[in-house]
Amino acid sequence: MEHKEWLYLDSPDEVREMMKDGTMSLWVAVDGEKIVGAFDILYPQLQSFNYGYTIGLTNEELLQVVNMDTAVVHPDYRGLGLQKRLMHCAEEDLVKSGKHILMCTVHPENRFSLNNVLNQGYTICNTVPMYGSIRHVLRKNIG
Repeated sequence: MEHKEWLYLDSPDEVREMMKDGTMSLWVAVDGEKIVGAFDILYPQLQSFNYGYTIGLTNEELLQVVNMDTAVVHPDYRGLGLQKRLMHCAEEDLVKSGKHILMCTVHPENRFSLNNVLNQGYTICNTVPMYGSIRHVLRKNIG
């Protein structure tokens, strides 16, 4: 990735632990046996990584937050709408879960991802220092 500050990745050990304890869910796009895209979400509850804290949500609201966390697409498959399709699949599952506040962060210079989430109905609520850089914090209500 050309702009490393645009993407923050948890360590493999952190990902394994979050998958194991149910904090993280993952959707993948495949072409044959090759993974060409992935998207994960986090159920932060009242933990410090809940994006809702950055916009002053109440504890009741924080419990409804899902962090729409990380989308990655293999360079050969960019421009095919995979990020949007993966996020849409996750959102369809989340409507059934009872979680109603979807939040994500995007580096302000990452125009592709920013336009992608804005076009999906997210709105920028705040811009804050995060992950060693800055991030727009975006929100979308569902259900």
